[in-house]
Amino acid sequence: MNYSCNALIYIGLLFHLIPVIVNAHSGHKNDTESELSKDIVAWESLPPLPDSIGVAGAFTGKHNQALIVAGGANFPSGPPWESGERVYHDQIYVLEKEGDSYNWFQNDQLSLPLPLAYGVTISTEDGIICIGGTDGKKTYDDVFLLSWDSNSKTIETDDLPSLPVPLAFMTGTRIGQTIYVAGGQEKPESSDATMHFFSLDLSPSARSTQHEWISLPPWSGPPRVLAVSAVQDDGINENFYLFSGRNIRANGTIEVLNDGFSYNPRTNKWKTLDNVLENKSELSDGRSVMAGTAIPYGSGHILFFGGDDGRALKKRLNLIEQIDTLSDALQNEIIMAGRVSLREKIDSLQKELHSVLTNKSDFSRDILSYHTITDSWAVIGKLPTPGPVTTTAIKWDANIIIPTGEISPGIRTSDVWKGTVTPETPGFGVINYSVLTLYMALMVLLGFYFSKKGKNTDNFFLADKRIPWWAAGVSIYATQLSAITFIAVPAIAFTTNWEIFPAYLTILLIVPIVITFYLPFFRRLNITTAYQYLEKRFNLSVRLFGSMSFIIFQLGRMSVLVFLPALAITAILGMNIYVAIILMGLLAIFYTMLGGMEAVIWTDVVQVVILVSGIIYSILFIIIDTGGFETIYAIASMDNKLQMFDWRINFRDLVTWSIFLGTFALQFGPYTTDQAVIQRYLTTKNEDAAAKSLWVNGFMSIPTGFLFFALGTGLYAFYKLNPELIFVGMESDQIFPLFIGQQLPLGLAGLVIAGIFAASMSSLDSSMHSISTAWTVDFHDRFNPGSTEEHRLRLARIIIIIVGLFGTAMACILASFPIRSLYFLFQEIIGLLGSALAGIFILGIFTRKASGTGVLIGALASLASMALVKFSSEIHFYIYPLIGIPVCLVAGYIFSLIFLAPDKNLEELTYSKLTNKIKNIRNH
Repeated sequence: MNYSCNALIYIGLLFHLIPVIVNAHSGHKNDTESELSKDIVAWESLPPLPDSIGVAGAFTGKHNQALIVAGGANFPSGPPWESGERVYHDQIYVLEKEGDSYNWFQNDQLSLPLPLAYGVTISTEDGIICIGGTDGKKTYDDVFLLSWDSNSKTIETDDLPSLPVPLAFMTGTRIGQTIYVAGGQEKPESSDATMHFFSLDLSPSARSTQHEWISLPPWSGPPRVLAVSAVQDDGINENFYLFSGRNIRANGTIEVLNDGFSYNPRTNKWKTLDNVLENKSELSDGRSVMAGTAIPYGSGHILFFGGDDGRALKKRLNLIEQIDTLSDALQNEIIMAGRVSLREKIDSLQKELHSVLTNKSDFSRDILSYHTITDSWAVIGKLPTPGPVTTTAIKWDANIIIPTGEISPGIRTSDVWKGTVTPETPGFGVINYSVLTLYMALMVLLGFYFSKKGKNTDNFFLADKRIPWWAAGVSIYATQLSAITFIAVPAIAFTTNWEIFPAYLTILLIVPIVITFYLPFFRRLNITTAYQYLEKRFNLSVRLFGSMSFIIFQLGRMSVLVFLPALAITAILGMNIYVAIILMGLLAIFYTMLGGMEAVIWTDVVQVVILVSGIIYSILFIIIDTGGFETIYAIASMDNKLQMFDWRINFRDLVTWSIFLGTFALQFGPYTTDQAVIQRYLTTKNEDAAAKSLWVNGFMSIPTGFLFFALGTGLYAFYKLNPELIFVGMESDQIFPLFIGQQLPLGLAGLVIAGIFAASMSSLDSSMHSISTAWTVDFHDRFNPGSTEEHRLRLARIIIIIVGLFGTAMACILASFPIRSLYFLFQEIIGLLGSALAGIFILGIFTRKASGTGVLIGALASLASMALVKFSSEIHFYIYPLIGIPVCLVAGYIFSLIFLAPDKNLEELTYSKLTNKIKNIRNH
C-alpha cells in the first residue's frame, strides 16, 4: 500500500541520519558545557540599611510588599578583639518598593518589645513570625507576629504560642501552615547545642484545638546551632532540610558540621543526606555552610548564599588549642624546673591568632545549589561581596533579597543585595531547527495529501475502513501515549523509582476483555461513534450524556497535551511558552482539518517511529556518557531508584496494589468508552483486523514503557554525576528535554524534539478529530438527519478548528499555574471523570435490567462520590476508579429496578443476547 511505503521511507531516512548524529556528538556537548559555565544570578545593590554598621541576627522577612529588618546585634564601639562590646537592638527598619525604586522607612515608634537577635524568622501572608532569640544575657521563648500596615506606616505585634524552651541560634522554616524549628542553644554562650525539633500548626483548623508546639523526633546527627534549613520537594513530598552548623558545648569545645538531613512530615522520619559538597570540595569530608542563608528555588533546588565554610574557624580553634596545651606545659615547667622555655612559642602562636582575628577573613562568596532529587551539590556562581551570615534570604517577586548580616567575624555590613536568576538555555542551533522544520513540513504535506481523498464523511471519520490493522494498532498506541508519557514518565523514574511500571501490564489484561465483550457491539451495529450504542441500548438522553462527557473530557485533555511539550520546548529553546503553545496547536489543527482520519492515523505511525527512535538514541548516549550500564545500575541501586513494588496497605500513597488495580480499572475508560480509541477499531476492514490492532497496541506498550523508565533511571545517573548541568529552578518534568538540548548532538536533538511534537500531536489530532466526529454524528446529524454530505463535512472541519483553538487557549491559561507533575494531574482527571461513563457501558452490555434513568442516576452518583473523595479525603487518585465505577454500577442497577426500562428488543445490545444469537446462527 502507498501509505505503508511512505512510512517505511520515513523510517529509512531516520536511520540514515545515525552516522551523522554520532559523529556530531562530542562537539555539541563541549559547546554546551562552555556556555553553562557562567554565573546564573545577576546582582544589583539596593539602598543600604540606615544603620551604617549593619546588624547580624536580625528578624528579617517580607510582608505586604515590604522588607522588614527588626532587631539584630553589632559592635558599634569596635570589633571584639579590640574589646568592642556586642550591642543588641530593638529598632525596626522597613524597605518599601515604589515602582522601580526602594526606600527605607523608620521612626522611633517602630521597635521590638525588647532588644533581640539570633532567633528565627518565618514570612507568612499575615506577617513575619519572630521566634525566640537572645539579648546577650537571656534567651527567650517568645513567639510573635509583626505585620506591616503600608497606609499608616505602622507595625502591629500579635503574640503566638511560646516555644517549649527558650532558644537562640536555631534554624527554622515552614511547610504550608506548619512551622518547624531545629537545634539552637537554651542559654547564651553557656550551654550545649541542642537536638530540639519542634513544630507549630497555624492552620485555622488547628488553632481551635491546639495552641502549642509539638516536640518531634530529632535527626540522627550531632546537636547544632547556626544550622541552615529550607523546605523543598524531593519528587514525592515537601520535606524539611537541615544542613551544617556547629556543635558547641558548655566547656567551649566546638565541632564544625558539614552534614545534611531531610525530614518527611508524612512519615515522621529523617533521612541522612550526602555531606555539603562532598567529593567536590577542597575539604575531603565536605564544606560547612553554618550561619548561611538558603531558599528553595524551582521544584528541586535549594540555593545557599555564603556561609562560614569552617576553615578560618578551625584555624582559630587549632591555634587556641595549641596555646592552651603549651600553657599547661609551661605551667608544669615552672612548677617542676623553674624555667620558662615555652614562652616564645606561646607568644608566637598568640601573635598568629591575633593576626587571624584582625586580618579580615571573609566568609564564602560561593552560591551553592543542592538538588533534592539527586542528593547532589554544585557551585553555580558568586556573590558580589563576601557572603553575609546570620541573615535571611528573601524571595520578593522574582528576585532574591539578601539584607545586611555579618561578612567576617565581628564585622557587619549595611549592604542590601537584589539577585535575579537569569534564564538558562543550552541553545538549539540551525541544524536542529532545520530538522524540526522539516518534520513540521512533513506533517503539513501529509495533511494536503490525504485531503484529496476526504470527499465524504465516511472517509473523513472512518477512512472508508481501509486502514491496515497494524497501522490502526500503532495509532491506538500513539493516541494513548501522548507527550504525557514521552516527557513525564521518564521524569517520574528520574524523581522516584519504577513503582508505576506494573501499570503497563494492565493494558494486556484489558485487551482480551475489549475484544470479547465490547468489540462485537462497536463493529456489528454499524455505528460511527460509541455513543450511538447508548441510544440503541437506553435512550437519547444517555447517548447525549455520554457524548458530551467525552467531549468535555477531551477538551480538558487537549490543553494538557499542548501545554506539556510547550513547557519542555521552552526549557530547551528559550522560546516564550505561549508562542510554543500557539504554534503547536495551529500545526495540529491544520493537518487534521485537511486530511481527516487517514491523515491522523498515518501521521501517528510516523510520529511513533520518531518517538521510539529518539528514546533509544537517548538511552544509548546516556550509557556512553556515564561510563556504561554498570555505572547506571550501581548508582540507581544505591539510591533505591529501581524499586518496583511496595506491598503496604495504604490508601494515601502510591503502593503496588492501588497502582495495579487502579490502572486496570482506569483502562476501561479509554478502551471501552473513548471515541478517540474506539474510532480506530472502526477504521479496519473487519472485526478480526480490529482485534489485531488492539493486540498490537497492547504488545507495544510494555517494551516501550520499559524504555521510558530506563531512560528516566539513566537521566538520574547522568545528572547525579553532573549536578551542575541541572538548570536551577527547572521543573522535574523538564529533565528529559534539558538532556536533549544539552547533550544530544546536532540534528538528533532536533529529531527528538520532533518526537516531542509527535507525542503531543498524535494525541491532540485524535482528540480534535474524535470531538468533531462525536459532535457531528451525535448532535448535528441526530437532530438534522436531512443535512447534505457537503454540509456535514464542512461542519466537521469547522469543529476541528474551533476545538483546536479552544484547547490551545486553555493550554495558555494552564501555563500560568504551577503544576507539580503533569502525568499525575492527567491520571487524576481520568480517574475523576472517566469512571461514570465506564460504568454506564458496563451496565448496558452486561445487564438486561439497566434503564436509561437508572444509569444516569448511577453516573451522577459516581461523579458526586468522586468529588467527595477528592475534596474530603486523602485517598490517592489511583484508587478513584476503584470507587467511581462500583458506585455507578451499584447505584445505576438499584435505581434501574426503581425506574424500570420500557420494553425493548435487546437483541445484539447486551452480551447475553448477542452470544445467544451467535450460538443459534452456528447451530443452524
